[in-house]
Order: sequence, then C-alpha cells, then structure tokens
Amino acid sequence: MIGMLAAVSKKVPESCTAISISKEGCTVSLRGTPQSRVIIDCDRTGAPFAPGAHKCDYLLFAEVDGDTNRAAPIELKKGRVDVGASRNQLQAGATAVESLIPAEFKVALLPLLASGGVRKAGKKEARDKVRFRGKDIAIRRIRCGDPLPSS
Repeated sequence: MIGMLAAVSKKVPESCTAISISKEGCTVSLRGTPQSRVIIDCDRTGAPFAPGAHKCDYLLFAEVDGDTNRAAPIELKKGRVDVGASRNQLQAGATAVESLIPAEFKVALLPLLASGGVRKAGKKEARDKVRFRGKDIAIRRIRCGDPLPSS
C-alpha cells in the first residue's frame, strides 16, 4: 500500500475495514474496482464518525494508478428511496473522506446511493449534491447489485 491508501489506513483501525459492500439486502459489486483499495464499514467501532451523528454505510478509497485517487461515500437502501433523504448521510461521508485524506493528495469523489428501486440508475442527481473540498459534487444513483461506476 502506498500513497493515499497508506495515509487512510494509518487513521482508521483495521477492525473497521471490510472486504465487501453489503447491508440489509443491498450489495454493490466490486467488479472492475482496482485491487488497491480500502473499504471502511462505517457501522464498526472506530469508524471516523461521532456517536449518534449522520454517517454513510461505507467509505471506499482506491488508487487507480500512481496519480489517480478515488473515494466514494456509499449509502445502501433496500427499497425505493428519495436521494434528498440520504444526502445528509452522504455529506457526512464526504466530510469524513476530507478528514482522512491529506490535502496533498488529489482525489475524485463519487458519492453513491445504491437502492433497490431506482428509476434512473447511473444518473447524476443535479439537485442533490455534497460538498467536498470547496466544490459541489452530484450524488450518483445505482441499483443494488450493480458495480461501482468508473467515474
């Protein structure tokens, strides 16, 4: 592990890491995701959230190549869901990503909402955004079982 992943791994206990992304009937496939990755289960003790605070289900960090870093706060919902209702959880995830990645690392943020009932999977929700490093980033919707989008 080098670079961004090493920096993240130093800040989060190993007990928070996961090998898959799955909760209560909703899974996100890791097919096509770089092998150089760290997945944090935000429900585990030691995850970077205050008790009782909003939090997303998972944080995924990946190094695509030497200069390309990606981070994804991920919220999983079993049924149909309103993106706006999950926005606070994804914003908390984006804030956690900001605190875990040193400023010298460039990173593309991909906030994801995976749910069972998605009318427009893969579509960026222009009105539903999270704030990350001073920019508004659109929340992306995918169906449970789908792989992570490449961008």
